Formats: sequence, C-alpha cells, structure tokens
Amino acid sequence: MRVASVAPGIKAADARIQDDRGRIVAERTVSDRTTGSCVALARAVGAWAQIVLDDELVREHEEAEQREREAARLPPPESRPIKVITQPGAEQPVDADDGPGERRHVPSEHTFEVGTSLFLRNGAAATGGMFGVSPFVTITFADKWVVRPALMYGTSTSRVPPDQSNSENLSLFGGRLDVCRRMPGNYIDHRGIEFDACMGGDAARVASDRDATARGSIGPSAVLRGELGHNFGLEIRSMVGVNLSRAPFMSAEELSPFVAAAELGASVRFR
Repeated sequence: MRVASVAPGIKAADARIQDDRGRIVAERTVSDRTTGSCVALARAVGAWAQIVLDDELVREHEEAEQREREAARLPPPESRPIKVITQPGAEQPVDADDGPGERRHVPSEHTFEVGTSLFLRNGAAATGGMFGVSPFVTITFADKWVVRPALMYGTSTSRVPPDQSNSENLSLFGGRLDVCRRMPGNYIDHRGIEFDACMGGDAARVASDRDATARGSIGPSAVLRGELGHNFGLEIRSMVGVNLSRAPFMSAEELSPFVAAAELGASVRFR
C-alpha cells in the first residue's frame, strides 16, 4: 500500500494484492478529504482487502470441489438417484442408472399380509347367491408379484329351491388361489393406494342336509387396497370367472356358466 497527498487537504492510498506467483489479484485507490491522520485510509483498505481475500477463499474452495468431482467422474448432484427412507436408519434408492437411456428398478421389500373379507357371490346354485367370510394371506414372492391364498365359508342368501315347502339354505366351503401383479401408487412411505391384477381359480363344496356337490371356477380378479396407517389397510376385491362344474343341485334349473363375486375386507401388513 502506498499513501500520498494528491492535493491540499486530500490524501490517497493505492492498495494492491498479489498471489504467491506475483500476479495481481486486485487493486484499489482510496482517497480521504479529512485533515486528520491516515488511520481512516488504513481501515478502509483493510476492510477492502478482507473482502477480496474472502472471495478468493470461496472461489478456491469451489474449484477444489469441481476438480474432485471430475477426478472421481461423479455426476452433478441434481442427477444423482433420489433416496427414500423406508425404515429408521435404512436408505433405499428408488432407481439407478445402468447407462445412457437405461434405468434399473430396485426390488421392493418382501412383505406378507393377513386379513379377512366379507364376500357375496353367485354361481353356486341355480337361484340366489352365497354370502360369507373369506380369510386370506397375501405373500410377496418376487418384485411386485404376490400370491394370495384364501378360504371361503358362507351360506345361501335364500332357501333352495324357492318354490317348495321343504326348501333349505345351502352352505359353501372352499378356497381360492390367485397370482397377482402389484402396481403401487405414486406416494411416499407406504401411504396411498395399491392395485393388484390377479388370475386364479377356486374350488368349493356346496351342501345341504340332503345333497352335496362340488363347484369350481377360474378367472381374473382385482384388488384395490388403501393404507390407513400403521400397516392397516382396507380392501375392495372383485372377481369374474367361468364355472367348471355345472351339475344340477336340488333343482332342474341349469346353472349359469359364469360366476361373479365382490368382497370388502381389511388386512394388516407385516414387513
């Protein structure tokens, strides 16, 4: 720094900052019109020098980080995979890059669910339907694929045959097995709706005090599950299919070739 008097009552200071190689980083001229000492000039130059040094330190730090990223060939921060916290202390990437234009899905966690539902279905007798309960288990065996075994127990909604005095209610007992493709909704932390598209079949025994027969069907089904929190969810399920057995039962009427069912239930998920 050089201080000189450029005019009566005016003092000026020329300040210059150089790096280790002797290159000029910054320079500044400060003037003072007071008649006092050079203290004001020294303070002004010192404050300016501190600002310049701070800017140089920030720039050097940014350049060092850039050099490290280039050396490690890391992508910019905004292009790195997003991570979702699934459990305390555990992180799982939503997806990852295998190369230009390719994305690899990370397999979801294995879970199983236990629940029960109320069902209403036809296709067991020529007239009326069946109402009952159906406990089930849903098990994840591959990425987004689940298997759903279920039991069925119910009774007829009306007496069979309806036009005779000795008519009676029927009972149904059987089971069903579905293989489903799970399509989770776009939500965070397992809060939202899941849709399962399934294919399967069922077998059941329909009986009364006087007669009994077997029933079986095959066809698609669909499950819509909404989580309410704490791994508890409500389910709506529908099924359509083709009757494999149409043998007459307590009536000469022909059984419908098609069967349909609707269910409403709840389940608890375990991870």
